[in-house]
Amino acid sequence: MLMRIKISMEENVQMDLGDQKKNHAVARAELLSKYRQQNMFSNSTNFFGTSSILSQQSSFRDNERHRAKQLSMRKESVAVGPKANNDGEIRTPITPHQYTSDPTLAWEMLKEKRPVKPVRQASGSCGRFPLRTTFMFMKLDTPVKPDHIRFVCIGCTHGLKIDPSRVPPGDVLLVAGDFTSCGLPKEVQYFNKSLGKGQLKHAYKVVIAGNHECTFDDSFLKASNREVEAKEIALKQALQASLASSKVTSPKSLLTNAIYLEDSVIELFGIIIYGTPWQPRVDNWAFNLSRGQPLLDKWNNIPAGVDVLLTHSPPLGHGDQMLDGQRMGCVELLNSVCKRIKPKYHVFSHIHEGYGCTSDGYTKFINCCICNENLELTNSPIIFDMPVHPHTKQFYLQNVKKIMKRYHRSEKK
Repeated sequence: MLMRIKISMEENVQMDLGDQKKNHAVARAELLSKYRQQNMFSNSTNFFGTSSILSQQSSFRDNERHRAKQLSMRKESVAVGPKANNDGEIRTPITPHQYTSDPTLAWEMLKEKRPVKPVRQASGSCGRFPLRTTFMFMKLDTPVKPDHIRFVCIGCTHGLKIDPSRVPPGDVLLVAGDFTSCGLPKEVQYFNKSLGKGQLKHAYKVVIAGNHECTFDDSFLKASNREVEAKEIALKQALQASLASSKVTSPKSLLTNAIYLEDSVIELFGIIIYGTPWQPRVDNWAFNLSRGQPLLDKWNNIPAGVDVLLTHSPPLGHGDQMLDGQRMGCVELLNSVCKRIKPKYHVFSHIHEGYGCTSDGYTKFINCCICNENLELTNSPIIFDMPVHPHTKQFYLQNVKKIMKRYHRSEKK
């Protein structure tokens, strides 16, 4: 069972920031160990067989093992079961909020306990991108450091062509869903081509689906006609016909230039990234679920210890406000992120009007919608850095082809 960070029963009692970091580190160490045991990257020596590169990392790996061992010795400070830790302190279970179906009202009740801290204004140029001053963590023209991994975040491109010169360079490109208009195979192929060699030159591209990737959601295509309206029936039939004519059984397999995450996790540069496409139901699009327990069940699959959480849906209160003031975020996602998962970064899109960055003092929230509410490319990508050992960065950058080849081979099994 994955470790779960202990939470005080009283929601208004905030954990000390140092305790949060310590508990996240312990949960992260166990998650990383479990991931490496089960995953293709569990033994990089057997996988790569590149002694010259691995020898450069040996001292760093020894330090990592020592650090993991020290962290594992502190497991007693973290709740393992669903009820209590060794000190007898009971962790508050996450249950559906009483006003989950009315996120605006739910936020009015929660906003005093879930403060949204302002982020300084930053701007920067990136090619000919029509930038507007907004709230960001870093300027787009900030130089990349050799001991940091640069993440570049985009979302909700909706099949529009993006000039590569308008996307800042980096090591990992995160795409938070809605990269097509409805998931047609030709749209997926076009998007995949834009990620390829000579286009966006980030070493790794990590992608999740959104509500517009209809062909990625089997439950959407298989839904009975009783469950959808006439316009959705027509869309479903058109998508099924397009899949049949293109002889594509799984559009996800067309993403050959990316790592596709769907309720799954990947480790890159020693950084744990979890991706999930689900969002509250609106007009019966793909990956829609009812608010409350159905969505909470999906969020419960996200392990504690994740460094970067990539979702399509925003959490309640962060980057989820419409022009009319209504909130669209998921309250169960907010509670799961703040109480249990505690990622360092939470990246999402979906609500175009909510573009920008916020923080709760521990997790940094990023709404990276490229398009505005009129589907115009008005927003710039958002970047952030995470520190790593230079040897680890060098190792992953020198073995991109091998890692991607092994990843796609495992996906076919």
